[in-house]
Amino acid sequence: MSNVKTINLPDYGDFDEVEVIEICVESGQEVDSEEPILILETDKAAMEIPSSVNGIVNKVILNVGDKVKVGMPFLEIEVQENKEVDKTNIDTKEEVSVDEKTFMDDPPSAVDDAANVMSKQESNVINLNNHKSKNIHSGPATRKLAREFGINLSLVAGSGPKGRILKEDLHQYVKNILSSPQEQTFKSTQPDIDFSEWGNTKEVDLTKFQKTSLDNLHSSWVNIPHVTQHEEINISKLMKIREKLCKKYKVKISPLAFILKGLSVSLKEYEMMNSSLSKDLNTIIFKDFINIGVAVDTEYGLIVPNIKNIDSKNISNIASEVKELADLAKKRRLKNEHLQGASFTVSSLSGVGGKFFTPIINPPEVGILGLSRTFDSLKLDKLKLETVKMLPVSLSYDHRVINGVYAIQFINHLSEVLNDIKFLEDSFK
Repeated sequence: MSNVKTINLPDYGDFDEVEVIEICVESGQEVDSEEPILILETDKAAMEIPSSVNGIVNKVILNVGDKVKVGMPFLEIEVQENKEVDKTNIDTKEEVSVDEKTFMDDPPSAVDDAANVMSKQESNVINLNNHKSKNIHSGPATRKLAREFGINLSLVAGSGPKGRILKEDLHQYVKNILSSPQEQTFKSTQPDIDFSEWGNTKEVDLTKFQKTSLDNLHSSWVNIPHVTQHEEINISKLMKIREKLCKKYKVKISPLAFILKGLSVSLKEYEMMNSSLSKDLNTIIFKDFINIGVAVDTEYGLIVPNIKNIDSKNISNIASEVKELADLAKKRRLKNEHLQGASFTVSSLSGVGGKFFTPIINPPEVGILGLSRTFDSLKLDKLKLETVKMLPVSLSYDHRVINGVYAIQFINHLSEVLNDIKFLEDSFK
């Protein structure tokens, strides 16, 4: 015996204007709980949305190009009743009709007008996160209203029995938001020029990723006092030991993996480079974890997944994870967990060229290390000329937290680590 269930979109994080870019299944197709049904594109990456239950696809409710939000129905699936069913984000059609009836019996009042005003004010205080948190107590009508207007229930104080959130609590929450001063955001401007006056032109819309990068990079440059320290690090020993280890273990490991491992040691020693400023700018937050983001250039824009707890991994594992994350980024298959939680970033142009550049800090981090292409240089050692491999590095840092002496000490320490043969050999195992 079987019945048709309607599956709602799970909580995929705090994103705006999420778009369906691909439908992965067809009606009548049998799927398991982990099989992707559709793919959504956020302003940072693409994510797969699975069915969450085993069954046969009856109908995919959404279409490519649809804009969606958390809690929206996206799939009708025929589920075998004798199979274990994941109840998360699943409503039967009967349950949906009851929810709608309850909503109509207790219609929204002032919150409608207030929400409209907030949308005009482009408030960034309200988001779509945690609508279905198990620790939140509220009725179906209240939850539906919260979803409709993008109110994060975890931010609302409940006045009902045992902290239950009521409609009146949503009204009060909206009033508080409207009465509080709105954050002022800096908007960049461009001169409005008709370039066709001088010849033919063509207009191409920016992608969602490019628009996000435009805003983020400009915001970072305006809000953070950047200082960039340039240096050349002798990595001749590193390159020789890399060649020896790759030959010994019959593997191919890029120099980047060695540099990332060495960087994790320097970040642990110079912990301020791994810190962040608090939102109110009154405290510095030191982190016990080291998660290094690695910028990946893709055909749809630059994206920065990060390697978690990199200090606990060997060079071989780091190399594998860098490759895996780069492949996922280029296929637009990165998940939120890959993009969140970075404490420092590396941007490498070593495969392209150039010598020095000024990488832009990725807030709330306070530093980013730029790597350029290694070059041969002559060095006088005991009256003998020898050729050495030099790595140009460019360290941009937030001058509100890091001073110049600390930055130079950090680079000097990194240089020492990358020339420590024993460390490199031990870290490879």
